[in-house]
Amino acid sequence: MQRFRMLDLLRALAAALVVLTHVAFWTGADHLDVSGPLLARGDAGVAVFFAISAFLLLRPFLRAGLTGGSTPDLRRYAVRRAARILPAYWVALAAVLLVAALAPVRTGGVGSPLDVVLHVLVLQGCSGHTYQSFSQTWSLTTEVTFYVLVPVIGTVLGRLARRPRRVWPVLGATLLAGLCAQGASAAWTGVDPHSGAGVLATSVLGHAGWFAAGAALAVLTETGPSALASPVRRWLDFARTNPGVVALGAALLFLLAATPLAGPVDLHAPTPAQAVVKELLYTGIAALLVLAATSPVRGTVARAVAGSPAARWLGDASYPVFLWHVLALQVVYLVTSRALFTGAFTTTLVAVTALTIVVARVSVGLVERPVLAQAHRRTRSAPRQDTAPAGTP
Repeated sequence: MQRFRMLDLLRALAAALVVLTHVAFWTGADHLDVSGPLLARGDAGVAVFFAISAFLLLRPFLRAGLTGGSTPDLRRYAVRRAARILPAYWVALAAVLLVAALAPVRTGGVGSPLDVVLHVLVLQGCSGHTYQSFSQTWSLTTEVTFYVLVPVIGTVLGRLARRPRRVWPVLGATLLAGLCAQGASAAWTGVDPHSGAGVLATSVLGHAGWFAAGAALAVLTETGPSALASPVRRWLDFARTNPGVVALGAALLFLLAATPLAGPVDLHAPTPAQAVVKELLYTGIAALLVLAATSPVRGTVARAVAGSPAARWLGDASYPVFLWHVLALQVVYLVTSRALFTGAFTTTLVAVTALTIVVARVSVGLVERPVLAQAHRRTRSAPRQDTAPAGTP
């Protein structure tokens, strides 16, 4: 299956955005007048990860439903997804638990046995409770849930796409369902802040629009834009040949998301309207960036960069960077005896980035690549149907 090499760099960008927003939160830099809102909206990187996952993982199943061909081997799919996500995750979780046990007062401790079990099973997103240095992993619960649904969603979309005019209303309805879930969650939280309604907002349903963005691009890649209206086809032709302009459009949406239209940048709950606007803007950002990254790479320099070992490594390292960077933050704060919401943003960012990259390098070399290689060997006898690297954080 075609490899979209610019997606490696896009994964790295998404991971960098998530790192920026967490460092800004811990240092209090997200409260700065100008740069604060921009730093706080780095969580848009999660939307990019989800859209990449949907684009890459749905395509083999979508193609099978579209052509009536054999469904990709489910055992092979499951083994490779598990190998991509779980071993590195469990190693990081063990480190999180160790630090929590060594510094229970500063970290909140290990918690109950149920907390540990939920994290081991990647179900913490269902409880709404995560360890302080693993707070970003709510998204893995959502991602893994999506993995389970991929064979069904991909096959159904493929069958609908046999008559392309059917598939677009379904994807539009999926986006609408996600927006409604965000609005409902915000309204519910406004009535009862302790209701746990945030779990709905972070669920697969709550972020259905982000996955729908990637699914729409997967459908376009497999079927072409022939069923779309002429103005939309012309715009897509322009976008495919001008990815820089498309990326600029994503940047403009990002700037808009940093305004009060998308709600507060701190821990205060948004209004239902703000929650919907933020979700819609993040969906647009993710869609435009994935569209730009999957467009034909033009120019000698761009091809060299996209095909370089460095770009491939950055893409591979995006997942361990996502897993380890908040723990790196916590270690920096423990070592320096610094209080939360204090400290210089730039100095902290440099320290956390350096520490995270070192750990990510070890994780890629000693955990992820060996495990993935073994998983590929064990499933090589199955019918060939490549699955791509994880798009998540």
